[in-house]
Amino acid sequence: KMIGLDLGSSGINAEYGGALKENPKVNFDRDKEKLNFKPAYPIHNKSDLLGILREHYDNGMGGLLEADVKECILKPDEVIQELKDEGMVKTLLRSDKQSVLFYRDTSVECSIQDEFKEQWNSISVKEISEQDIENYLKRVGIATMEGYGLKKATTKKKPTKRKRNVKMLNSHLDSKMLKEFD
Repeated sequence: KMIGLDLGSSGINAEYGGALKENPKVNFDRDKEKLNFKPAYPIHNKSDLLGILREHYDNGMGGLLEADVKECILKPDEVIQELKDEGMVKTLLRSDKQSVLFYRDTSVECSIQDEFKEQWNSISVKEISEQDIENYLKRVGIATMEGYGLKKATTKKKPTKRKRNVKMLNSHLDSKMLKEFD
């Protein structure tokens, strides 16, 4: 027994059909009068995912939301975990708690000698002010990044509410309306 939605009928089904036809995640085949789910990316397997991640990496387009990838593939958690285990994919968590998948290009990675790491960590710039560092970089010919430092938080004082000592008079009312009660 098949359950379907008659898109041509009147009433509620026609409204749903019109909304489904306009939905960006639904593909409507006019010839067959058939609706299909349209995923965000044309990914069907692990190699497709790796190819699209590589394409995004090469074109500087960033990563793919894991939620979008999960809509495209069967058993997405297994596929993503395999790619992580192989070292081909890196995941980062955004500030809104959504996970993003990135292609990990192993050809640009290099090993740094422990001696260099020790020298790097041993250099201290605590005694030097930021202005001195900036002046030195300008003398050497290296442009500094302006406007990217920490911004000082400004606190605004809330205005205090003044109590107004104003005598309330009912001058706007007619004297005929006002009556005294004893």
